[in-house]
Amino acid sequence: MNAIKIRSRKALKFLGLLISAMVIAAVSASMYNFMYIQGSGVASTAKGLKWELGATDQYPAGTTIDGFTVKNLNFSVAASPINYTDCLHIVNQDSDENHTFNLRVKSSYGTGWDDFTEFNLVVFDDVPEGAGTQQEVLDLSNSTAQTADMTILTSDTWYILFEIVPIANPSGNKVYFEIELTYESEA
Repeated sequence: MNAIKIRSRKALKFLGLLISAMVIAAVSASMYNFMYIQGSGVASTAKGLKWELGATDQYPAGTTIDGFTVKNLNFSVAASPINYTDCLHIVNQDSDENHTFNLRVKSSYGTGWDDFTEFNLVVFDDVPEGAGTQQEVLDLSNSTAQTADMTILTSDTWYILFEIVPIANPSGNKVYFEIELTYESEA
């Protein structure tokens, strides 16, 4: 009988400890809730030159700007001349500094250049509404083409027109080009 009492007492103590542990666990679990924040931050003053898309109907669908790079500027034209008159803008974000810049064809390749009599990038010194003056023409079929230095004034916006003249019966082969804009900055 003594053995039963000892076992009963031990079982009751164990049961008491088990219940206490479960209560503590339940209380602890209900006391801790978690919340999260995922984000990032940057302190920046927009300075220098930047690309900006022109009028919506004047650049190919899917064209985007990622940082300093215009992406997916994929022209598809019929066998008749077309001008994308307000395709891109060059914006001087500085209110206290002019910038001198030039454009050069960094690469130009593909088997379809014979499909075009002209495939030019034309720079104007004001947005189209201001009837800007033509500054430079860059022949994209010429892999060594480069513009002279141009100076964009403080807070000014220039625009880029693409002038594309295909031949009457193009082969349909693609052409590729990469253009590099280099500019000077005081800082």
